[in-house]
Amino acid sequence: MSASLRLLPAQPLTAEAFAPYGQVIECAGHASYAVNEGSSQRFSDLAQLAADADGRLALSIFRARRRNAPYRLNCLERHPLGSQAFVPLDRQAFLIVVADEAPRAGRPAPESLRVFLAEGGQGINFNRDTWHHPLLALADGDFLVADRLGPGDNCEPVDITGWQLGIEQP
Repeated sequence: MSASLRLLPAQPLTAEAFAPYGQVIECAGHASYAVNEGSSQRFSDLAQLAADADGRLALSIFRARRRNAPYRLNCLERHPLGSQAFVPLDRQAFLIVVADEAPRAGRPAPESLRVFLAEGGQGINFNRDTWHHPLLALADGDFLVADRLGPGDNCEPVDITGWQLGIEQP
């Protein structure tokens, strides 16, 4: 890795730390109740999925390939027309990179970048307009993705290669 590359530490993913960006999707810490004649436990309303009136929510599968260290950060994106959720179907860990918007800039603020490590039983839902890096899977596997489909441009990318940032090995 380049000597000029600044490495960001990954912190454990918790609902409290991730709250400004969205929700952590996991059973831990949530109430449940029996369904299906007692053969299942239901954990309800784990994420607040959103889409504008012109779009619709859809479920997709992303078949992700493992990203190898060094984890160099090249772009951020946000979805202004709806939320976006990722749940690993094979319980694989993944990295999440988020950023706040710079005041009066309409772009992410480099100094606000945060990195989270999602353990295999955790998924996430990004709030609408949350700046984030594309999926950084730490193992090959499938992810269930819930996001908005429909007319309009729901992906606003920005190139951050010039920021010279990477992620410390988790």
